[in-house]
Amino acid sequence: MTERLRRAGQVAWALVGVAVLLAVLGLLAWAFRVIFPPLILAAAIVFILNPVVTRLQHRGLPRAVAAGLAYVAVLTVLVVAAVLIFPLAAGQVDQLAADAPEIESKVETFIADIAATSQGTFFEFSEQDVEQAVSREETTFEEQVAQLRRIGAEIFHALLVLVLAPIIAFYLLVDVPHLRKVAESLIPAGARHEVLVVSHRLNRAIGGFFRGQLLVALLVGVMCSLGLAAIGLEFWFLIGMIAGLFNVIPLVGPWIGGIPGVTIALTTGTPLQALLVVVVMVAVQQIDNHFITPQVMQRIVHLHPAAVILGLLAGGSMGGFLGLMLAVPAAAALKIVIGDVWRVHILGEPIDPLGEVDMGAGIVEDVADRQENQGLGGDDASRPDEADAGAAASALDRPTS
Repeated sequence: MTERLRRAGQVAWALVGVAVLLAVLGLLAWAFRVIFPPLILAAAIVFILNPVVTRLQHRGLPRAVAAGLAYVAVLTVLVVAAVLIFPLAAGQVDQLAADAPEIESKVETFIADIAATSQGTFFEFSEQDVEQAVSREETTFEEQVAQLRRIGAEIFHALLVLVLAPIIAFYLLVDVPHLRKVAESLIPAGARHEVLVVSHRLNRAIGGFFRGQLLVALLVGVMCSLGLAAIGLEFWFLIGMIAGLFNVIPLVGPWIGGIPGVTIALTTGTPLQALLVVVVMVAVQQIDNHFITPQVMQRIVHLHPAAVILGLLAGGSMGGFLGLMLAVPAAAALKIVIGDVWRVHILGEPIDPLGEVDMGAGIVEDVADRQENQGLGGDDASRPDEADAGAAASALDRPTS
């Protein structure tokens, strides 16, 4: 009992030191926050494409060639998809632009009707309140210029991120084996086994989340588009794409994606059609929640719904839309790290063997496999013989994942 308390005290002070270090790093990160959007997008691309590049490399292709082929394949898919869907999307965009004045007029009438019925209730508001909230008539010319400048800067920054992130991701994909070896050399020998086990779990959770969410978003977008087309909703394709895009935000995104569909139905159709839009959205989400997501994600990110909601609130308040997208993988990573610290260093449970950790092809896979084959974590881990030294020296010439 005394030994356990002493270990708990050591861990507590270590956590305090880690918290202070994280606070300092957080301040530095905030000062240089402009570099993080392209790095985050590049990391997502690496997590998504690394298994493909790894398999191509195992088939004998140089890693740079494998990464180039993966990029060409993705670009080909995007170009083919754009060629197929551009006429439909462009037609609906043109129609939406033509119908925008009529839709705006109907929205104003709808708001006026709700404002009239709200008089005398606890949520009473007037049409003038809404007009003042959205009106920009009192905006000066200088303010309009400043706003246009801000919008232009944001668009330029977004385009810069979209250009730089794939370039950064390509170099990272090519250098993953070298970066992995460098990271491995920085881990103390006594902690290497535990770090590799935790790294495998993080790799599986984060990489699986990005790959799974993209596939789920695509399937949800297709189902929403087909369902909305079946009920005769105008702009069904655009609404379906919006629903698929927002589906990358767990729990909250699907309902946000349904708002444009209901709005279009109320302004261009009938209340019955708006009800059918709700039915379609709910049906798609039920199919997603009970069939698609469990099969695609395979419990990769195992978090309680309450933890997901709290993570989304924290991520949205700190990082906006990007924070919402990264909240779930960040919460999963935090759970994995804290769970390992609690089990191993406080409860004193043994570290899981590398062979028993469920892992797929990923950034850290071959490091763990190589260390497991060399007996890392056993009695002979600190006494590599000449054969092990030769294997380590020739590892740079062997393809790794």
